[in-house]
Amino acid sequence: MRLPRLVEPSPITRVVAILALGAIGATAAFLLARYSSLPGILPVHFTRRGYPDGWQYRTHVRVLMPVFVQIALLVTFGSTALLLLSRPHGRLEPDAPDVRAATAAAEAVALIAFVWIGFQAYAALALVAMWQQQRAGLGPVYSALEITGIVATVIIFARANAGLGRPAARPFVPEHWRFGQLYKNPADPALFVPTRDGSRWTLNFGRPVAAALMAVLLAIGIAGPALILRFLLR
Repeated sequence: MRLPRLVEPSPITRVVAILALGAIGATAAFLLARYSSLPGILPVHFTRRGYPDGWQYRTHVRVLMPVFVQIALLVTFGSTALLLLSRPHGRLEPDAPDVRAATAAAEAVALIAFVWIGFQAYAALALVAMWQQQRAGLGPVYSALEITGIVATVIIFARANAGLGRPAARPFVPEHWRFGQLYKNPADPALFVPTRDGSRWTLNFGRPVAAALMAVLLAIGIAGPALILRFLLR
């Protein structure tokens, strides 16, 4: 079985991947260095006035939770970027429209991952301060960075959308279209293909990667918030 080739990632994608790994390593090192100075019982719930009224024992799992979130982000978004860059067969042309689209999409995914991995690095600082001060709240900087992260994500998405450009419509082949708008052609190595009218990009569902991408997006959009709410409301 031949392994799929990968489209060459952009220099930005390579740099942010290295920075993301560095941020995870720095966060883990910081939390491990501060571990012994933290209270043996960590405040995890507070009254409306900010005083602790719920505690849990200090463990490495609880203290390193921001690192685990970072790793989950890296694995999820990294896998998505690799799926976007995969190409099973056919001549790999760097200037082909679908290759440029895949590169732009993977770069956006890498940038978004880096934004939120960096945010979790600051969350580690804020958590340590909260535990040591025995006072509720992660501080105004945390809230400001959270809003900044959301804005940055929107900007990255808009930048990627502009970078994809408007594709040129292909000749219509009825056998390649399902339900009028769903493109399915296993013989086509491209993951990104123009819609029938060429107004935007769509996925080639003849490639299993397209279904995998949809599954990842559903997991992020549905399972992610559900798990977060369960953790917050426990």
